[in-house]
Amino acid sequence: MAEFSYILKQKFLESFDTLKNTSYDKENSVYMCQSELLVVDFDKVTRVLNPKKQPSSYDTLIVEEKDKKVFCVEFKNQKESDISNINLHKKVKNSEDTFKQICLENNINKGNYTFVLCIVYKSTPSKYRYRRFKENIIHFQLEQYKGEYVDEIITNDSVFFKKEFQKSYDEC
Repeated sequence: MAEFSYILKQKFLESFDTLKNTSYDKENSVYMCQSELLVVDFDKVTRVLNPKKQPSSYDTLIVEEKDKKVFCVEFKNQKESDISNINLHKKVKNSEDTFKQICLENNINKGNYTFVLCIVYKSTPSKYRYRRFKENIIHFQLEQYKGEYVDEIITNDSVFFKKEFQKSYDEC
């Protein structure tokens, strides 16, 4: 069996970029994260695999091969209440199809990995004090994908994400 990170480096090397660049919101010219950590731009991977029709996909993959974890990160430079559930659901389903294609074509056992979906949205300072007590709530009606598409789901604002990311990577 092949390792997920090895296949990504071998077949999609041009899809690696910084976390900062993959968090960029073109419409508003804003970076949601400042980290220079090298990650997989999953939108680019999806374009390579589907050049004629671009399905929806996550922004970023952070692969921790040692722990067999794949963090699927979607950045939304919007308030939580402004995010479209339909758009996120489409990304989950289409990204799953892309994962299946990569795994099937490259002899990767997807079941050997823990997939963690992370939806990171714009922080609202007035809500942040309250949200600290509600960090484990899954928003956007994504609970239905837990178990079948992803193993864990984290939906929280950029302040929470940066705090957690700094604990693991000492940057963001």
